[in-house]
Amino acid sequence: MTIRKLGMASAFTLSTLLALRALKRQQRWFSYYGKVVLITGGSRGLGLEIARIVASMGAKVAICARTDADLQRARAELEELARDVMTIRCDVSYQTDVNEMVKSVVQAWGKLDVLFNVAGIIEVGPLEAMTQDDFKRAMDTHFWGPLNTMLAAIPHMRAKGWGRILNVSSMGGKRAVPHMIPYDASKFALVGLSQGMRTELVKDGIYVTTACPSLMRTGSPRNASFKAQHRKEYAWFSVSDSLPLLSMNSKRAAELMVNATQYGDADLLLPSTSRIALAFSDLFPNLTADVMYALNALLPRMGGIGTSSAFGYESESKISESMLTRLGRQAALRNNEVNPDSFSL
Repeated sequence: MTIRKLGMASAFTLSTLLALRALKRQQRWFSYYGKVVLITGGSRGLGLEIARIVASMGAKVAICARTDADLQRARAELEELARDVMTIRCDVSYQTDVNEMVKSVVQAWGKLDVLFNVAGIIEVGPLEAMTQDDFKRAMDTHFWGPLNTMLAAIPHMRAKGWGRILNVSSMGGKRAVPHMIPYDASKFALVGLSQGMRTELVKDGIYVTTACPSLMRTGSPRNASFKAQHRKEYAWFSVSDSLPLLSMNSKRAAELMVNATQYGDADLLLPSTSRIALAFSDLFPNLTADVMYALNALLPRMGGIGTSSAFGYESESKISESMLTRLGRQAALRNNEVNPDSFSL
C-alpha cells in the first residue's frame, strides 16, 4: 500500500470513529425534566448556579451545605424556579451524614438520577503557612467528600441501570499553582478518582464527568481562607478571580457543566486562557516549572498572621475593594456568597 493510500485509509478510519462517537454521544443525551438532582455545595457559588439551571429545566433539586442561613436563602430563590426543592444540612466529609442525605432524597422522590459534586474549600498562602490539618481538610472536602457521595449514590443508580455524576475538580488538579498546594493536591486526587470511576461504571449505565475549570467569577474568594500576609494574598487572588481575561462567568461555566453531564462526556476543560497554559505545560514541563518558580517569587512571603487564617471578607484592602474586583463582588452578591442585607458594591 502506498503512503498516499495509507493516509487516505487512516483518515477514513478516523472520520468513521469520530462520527460513531458523535452518534453515541447524541444517544446519551437526556432531559433534566423530572430527574432527581443532588448538588453538594449547592447553596452558593457555582453549585447555586447549577441548581438554578437544572431547576429551570424541570428537575427536582436537592442541595446540601453546612450552613442553614445559606440554605434558606438559596431555597427561597430556587422555589421560584422549581416546585420540588429540598435543602439538607450536610458535611460531605462525613460518610454517615452523606448516607442520611442520600437516603432522605430517595425516600422523598423515589430515586437519585444525577449527582453534582461541587462542594469545595480554598486556602491560599505560602507553603510555610500550611499545616498538615490544612492538607487533611482539603482532602476531606475534595477527595473524601465526592467519594462519600458517589458511594452512597451509586447503588441507587446501579439499581436502575442509569445515572450521571459530575465531579468539579480544577485546572489546579491538572497543574499545581503556588500558594494553593493543599487545594491543588486534593484536586489532583479527585481527577484520578473521577476518571477511574468513569472507567468502571460505564458498564452499569453510569457516566462520570470530570470538570476542570480555571478561575470563575462566583464570588467565592470572600469565603475562602487566607494565611500569612492574608490581605496581600486576598488582594492578588480576588483580582485574578475578577478579571475577564483570567476568569470566566460562573453562569456560563455552570451551563457547560450541565450540558456535559447531559451528554455523559468524560472530561470538560472549560474555555479559558488556562487551557493554553495547560497545553504549554504538557509540551514544555521543565520550562513551565521555571515559570511557576518565577511566579512564586512575585507572591507574598511568609509573615503576617502566619499559620493562622482569615476569611476573604476579613482581609479587605484598597486593592480588593477597587474597580479591579468589581465583577467578583457583583458575582458574590448574585451567588449568595454574602448576606445581601449587609453588603453593598
